[in-house]
Amino acid sequence: MCTGLRFNDAEGNLYFGRNLDVESSYGEKVLVTPRNYELPYRFLENGKTTKAIIGMGIMAGDYPMYFDACNENGLCIAGLNFPRYAYFTEGPVDGKTNMAPYEFMVWLMEEFDTVAEAKKGLEELNLVDAPFSPQMPVAPLHWIISDKDASIVVEQTKENGLKVYDNYVGVLTNNPDYAWHMTNLNNYAGLTPHDAKAQEWNKQEVRPLGVGTGSLGLPGDSIPASRFVKVAYLNANYPTVEGEEANVAKFFNILKSVAMIDGSVINEQGQDEFTVYTACYSSNTKTYYYNRYDDFTMKSVQLTDENMNAKEVTLY
Repeated sequence: MCTGLRFNDAEGNLYFGRNLDVESSYGEKVLVTPRNYELPYRFLENGKTTKAIIGMGIMAGDYPMYFDACNENGLCIAGLNFPRYAYFTEGPVDGKTNMAPYEFMVWLMEEFDTVAEAKKGLEELNLVDAPFSPQMPVAPLHWIISDKDASIVVEQTKENGLKVYDNYVGVLTNNPDYAWHMTNLNNYAGLTPHDAKAQEWNKQEVRPLGVGTGSLGLPGDSIPASRFVKVAYLNANYPTVEGEEANVAKFFNILKSVAMIDGSVINEQGQDEFTVYTACYSSNTKTYYYNRYDDFTMKSVQLTDENMNAKEVTLY
């Protein structure tokens, strides 16, 4: 599951983040990977970070495994579940930039600072079905990538190979593929935040009952298609607000509207899925805001000279 979101405030600052919807916490923490940190690769030459990265994730030994991340220059990425659609090649492909899917997020954060740069760099990318370890199989993901000016979605499928889509609505959920979600939005072209007007049907006056009638038909269930439509609609219609506090509240208000309540969704394995955390990164103040399912207290971690230049990954 999961839902990703991005928008700009009136000054053009980026707000980016996601809901993580799974059956249990992974013990995730906010991670700050500092500059000059070793980056081992499976198919590329090893390197080092030249910019700091902040986001939610886990440490696998000395390796930061992010669920969502932003670099200090304002490029952000989140990986969302894409089962039965994601396809990664059995081995490296000649002439391509080959990497394991778990390396993709940190590689992108290190290599690029804008979506425009990333789009060019992704032209030769190939993702290989290579797990971090036998105990950590490859996750079937697709990704939303954003800066303050643009957003894209990256998917690699067996039918289409690696595709990069412009993402004007600033939303990503899960299956089916992004092109399907965009076609599906056309089914909801009649939605409006304005109430319906009274009509006369064969001399019978028909009046709306209560407010919200313009959005009658807006989905409210938890399937990926419904969450995509609802967040895209809210993102398009939420009023412009001023200041970081109000924009962070806007972000959480939108994502909490599609949060999965424990007990409301039981997956094929018989496990409850719920929104483990909601997070939002502000590029203006370089602050990562988050709260958890069992604690709505808003917490935050900011990029600072200290954690950006630390010797090791800082965990919060």
